Amino acid sequence: MSLKEYHRLADLFSKLNSQENIEDDFTSMPDAEKLKFFWENCVQEKIDSSSIIEKTQRKMRKDAMKRRKKYFLVASASIAASFLICISTIYFFNQNGSVNLDFQAIAEEMDSQSVEEVTLITSKEQLNLDEDVFIKYSKEGKVAVNSQVIKEKEEKTKEEQEYNQLLVPAGKRARVELSDGTRLVVNSQSKVIYPRCFKGDIRKIYAQGEVFLEVAHDKKHPFIVESDDFKLQVLGTKFNISNYKGGTTNIVLVEGAVEVTDKNEKKARLNPNDLLNIANGTIAYQKQVDVAEYISWVEGIMLLNGNDLSQIIQRLSIYYGISIQCDPIIGKEKVYGKLDLKDDIDEVIECIQQTLSFTIEKSDTSIYLNK
Repeated sequence: MSLKEYHRLADLFSKLNSQENIEDDFTSMPDAEKLKFFWENCVQEKIDSSSIIEKTQRKMRKDAMKRRKKYFLVASASIAASFLICISTIYFFNQNGSVNLDFQAIAEEMDSQSVEEVTLITSKEQLNLDEDVFIKYSKEGKVAVNSQVIKEKEEKTKEEQEYNQLLVPAGKRARVELSDGTRLVVNSQSKVIYPRCFKGDIRKIYAQGEVFLEVAHDKKHPFIVESDDFKLQVLGTKFNISNYKGGTTNIVLVEGAVEVTDKNEKKARLNPNDLLNIANGTIAYQKQVDVAEYISWVEGIMLLNGNDLSQIIQRLSIYYGISIQCDPIIGKEKVYGKLDLKDDIDEVIECIQQTLSFTIEKSDTSIYLNK
């Protein structure tokens, strides 16, 4: 109701209270039917126009409050939705100063197979980066990509801990240096979630896929790697984690010492050159291996020391994001040498073909090696 109409309504009620004939005025009003109801059903001498006007004013104020409240709720919902869409959300510290959050819930929001470029997601933006990119965080949490600092709007409050997510698609790798100096090499079809700046008593990240870590030594702040099937704690060391979805987990220790806890709270302590295998969330076995075979991918090559062809093509399928299968007979053949993972998949298969005899059947989505 406009202010003009409101004053006219008040005037009509004054006339009504003085028992003047205002029938013509009623018919010209937009709210004529409502006023007619009062005219025909109310005892005129008992009508208090000032009371009605006061009630009308209260209703107008109430309606205005409802509109403002509705607008606030809609605006709040929009902001919340935008915040949730951005995978890297701000989380709060608990009373002990450590981070309490569900990494797996965040990881499920975005899949490395859903992106075509190396993708860095922060609370402010999503960046598509080049292959073999180097992302470095300062102690204060500022981000530099290939030595170029990313300019971001400064936030007034920095009390909360902000997490970033890195997604690496098929056939690509990325390197990251965290704010504490810890270095990561993230392999094809992998993701990591980590804080821009470590706060509290522990340093914690999440890893899925394959990641090589060189953890900066800090006795006072243990480093924890969390994943779907295990939790790993170190002080300072070098190790490789391979835990692609649908497969078993292999943790290979290069230097130092780590302690791994599976889903059943069973623990295992690894020494250098140890491989720990975890299947379905349970520690299966531990053995000594040649670590070079498990970390050569960091340099873009795959070392082959008599591996079955079936094992090799399984790893290549993950790396290049294409289904590769072979005849069971040639799948048992042993392969030696090394493969350059910087080449495309056709060149890699042809390189293997130089040592083994097989034919190649290829479609847009798969490769089959036939006897």
